[in-house]
Amino acid sequence: WGFTALLPVPEMVHSTNPERLTEPILTEELNVSDTESNFHGGHGGTIFLKAGRLPAAVYTLCSISLGVGVFLLPLVMKSMGLITGTIALLVFGWWAYWCQMQLIDASLKFQPPIYSYEDLAETAFGSFGKAALAFFMAFNLLVGNAAHMKTVVHLLRDLLQWFVSGEYGDSSFSRTKFMALYVILLLIALAFCTGSRLNALRHASSASVSVVLILCVWCTGECMFWYWPKGQHEFSSHHAVSLASGNWRDYAANLPAIAFTFSGTFCLFPVFKELEVRSYENIHSAVFWSTVVCCLGYLIVSVIGVLTFGDRVDHDPFADKSALNYLYVFPPDHYVITCLCFVLVITITLLYPVINFPMLQSIEKFVEVFPVPASLDFKTAFLEWRYHRFLLTVLGMVFVVFLDLVFSNLVELFGFCGGWGVGFVVYIIPSCIYLKVCKDDPFLKRAAVFVSICAMLVVIISFTYVTFA
Repeated sequence: WGFTALLPVPEMVHSTNPERLTEPILTEELNVSDTESNFHGGHGGTIFLKAGRLPAAVYTLCSISLGVGVFLLPLVMKSMGLITGTIALLVFGWWAYWCQMQLIDASLKFQPPIYSYEDLAETAFGSFGKAALAFFMAFNLLVGNAAHMKTVVHLLRDLLQWFVSGEYGDSSFSRTKFMALYVILLLIALAFCTGSRLNALRHASSASVSVVLILCVWCTGECMFWYWPKGQHEFSSHHAVSLASGNWRDYAANLPAIAFTFSGTFCLFPVFKELEVRSYENIHSAVFWSTVVCCLGYLIVSVIGVLTFGDRVDHDPFADKSALNYLYVFPPDHYVITCLCFVLVITITLLYPVINFPMLQSIEKFVEVFPVPASLDFKTAFLEWRYHRFLLTVLGMVFVVFLDLVFSNLVELFGFCGGWGVGFVVYIIPSCIYLKVCKDDPFLKRAAVFVSICAMLVVIISFTYVTFA
């Protein structure tokens, strides 16, 4: 969710009645879809911030974007180059901000305003718009869970090996044991995927973001106050990262991973609805400052990491192999980072059910509007079946393991989610809605929006070609 995304959960209500699938989960008076509400309502991280105020809105939008994907940005920066990587981060930050404001512009064209992404898509494009948004939302959440699980399973494997034997790596850990870790962690997640237990995890998302924030601060501080005073930096040595890559494949392979890190759109309308004064100026300030905070945070972590380790920022010095992510650059005997990685494994595993819940809701919405012949209409029976969510959850877990086996490179997996998931939900669909609804806006602005849709399609297609061709 950012994907990784912060997904707070209110009290969950399970209903097998298809007529209730589109009702708000949080409260009956909110015109916000239940899928979107579960990205935001009951947010454990805002207990020290007054709901409805600008600081709480900024925090929520930031926390939706901030996740373990931040630890791939130094590797992305190394591949693309220091200057071009910085420019790409700023461009995608501004692009995501612009697309969010397009949704707000479209929302305010109606009286009363539409405070739901799903309802806005349905109003603009009918059942097709609702189905398309539900499909890409579900796809994004499912692949995001796969990226999370790949991160934590590798972390847990290496941490267990190091604590037991003092070494780690693929050579000393069989495929059977590796799959056993997947099964164990997914079974733990499955135990919390029922509605009655899911409410207990309403603060899991806040906990995971807190751990990620602490890791970011600690890693950055260690670079500046441990490595730099000892002369361990790569400002200008032969290991320094180039300012710009000359290979277009480096950009095609890494740009979707950057797109993944800006996902505030997922909770845009719940945040807008919660504002004490629901004005364009207030939501604009919240979106703007959340984008600024995310961009600055990402740049600080990635640039300082690249300046410290240079082109070895993707190298694991302990195992002498390519690093899965930025955390592997720090030796395991740096115990604060190692212990925080253990906590990260726990929080991300518990985050799986939280992300799984809105994914199930999106699948239900997609099934609800998917056209089938009357003689083959199975939708009502399936949605009323008591165990349909359990079946979808198990099938999703099988798909998660499949994706993790297909993608050996974590950047590619996050890029797959950032392109085919976030790319549509955050960048393409908002622009399509804007073009459909805001037909009276200036021609040049509408032309720029159309160009942005084409540009994101080029990014997605280029990534797909480079990754799978």
